Amino acid sequence: MATKHEKQELIDALKFTPVEVRIMLSGYGGECYIGSVPRETYEFFKSKKIDVEQYVNDWDGELFPDVPEEHRFVTGGSPCECDNLFHQSGATMDDSSRITVTYDETGEDIFETNLSVGNLLDQGIEVECSEDFESADLEPGSVIFWGGQGEKGCFFDGTFTLRAPFDPARLRIRYGNGDDWYLCSGVEYDGEEIEGFDGYSTTGKWGEHKFWIAGGEEVYAGEERDEDWEPATELDEIDVPVLEGEEMWASEAIDSQPEMWKGIELTPWWPASQDPVRTGEYQVILSTWPFPLRAQWDGVLWKQGDQPVIVNQWRGLSQPAE
Repeated sequence: MATKHEKQELIDALKFTPVEVRIMLSGYGGECYIGSVPRETYEFFKSKKIDVEQYVNDWDGELFPDVPEEHRFVTGGSPCECDNLFHQSGATMDDSSRITVTYDETGEDIFETNLSVGNLLDQGIEVECSEDFESADLEPGSVIFWGGQGEKGCFFDGTFTLRAPFDPARLRIRYGNGDDWYLCSGVEYDGEEIEGFDGYSTTGKWGEHKFWIAGGEEVYAGEERDEDWEPATELDEIDVPVLEGEEMWASEAIDSQPEMWKGIELTPWWPASQDPVRTGEYQVILSTWPFPLRAQWDGVLWKQGDQPVIVNQWRGLSQPAE
């Protein structure tokens, strides 16, 4: 049997003339995308001291031709491609953003309040977390790429037909949790989804892209490259020397403690017509790739692994590595 309150609601609905209303979410918010990155890719970026912010915003790809395909976790200019762990955009679910309901024809306000989850619950509005990512749940040593854009303006603007007096308790607001950044992901009223994201109209305020490692491991400090950076002509700036002949044993020491080896200079680049005196590993420029790689000289042929390669130039250490 219907309660007195339910009977009154039915009477009010029967007396009510259906009307179009508008619902908007505005204030502050943005877009957040989080994705996993292979440890090998992170170590490659670390070895080159690549500034990840500069890398993901390199639209034309001219600054980072030395990043091999297997380590290109995003296409330059498209950082949101790395988003397998989380991706959401919308108004921030706190008191910096507001939900406003108005009559569509007159613009008269029906309801307004802030988007703080606690406040919405106090208003009787249903709130649901539709997507949840917590970095604390990752295995120690896991590497993620975190990207975010902060914006201000309108994040949601949609209309629906009101067939009974407006009741906040009939609202349902969903949000995604991107490691404690709550972003609205959808709005329903009386069980019906409202289409409102076409009304997205914002101005960007900030942007950030970074690596993060679970377990508290410190992330390397990147170094921005000049626009005229050319690896083939600026190799002397690389801290990690290559090794000549039997000096290969020093590779790990030089890679891990480059500051101890800065006195060791590299030889000039020699043409392929000039054979090295000793067998071993050298830094080379191949005919098929204009950036420095390593290859082995066996006294007759240049090889990478068991595969012969055609070398245009090579160089090694100007003195033994002690």
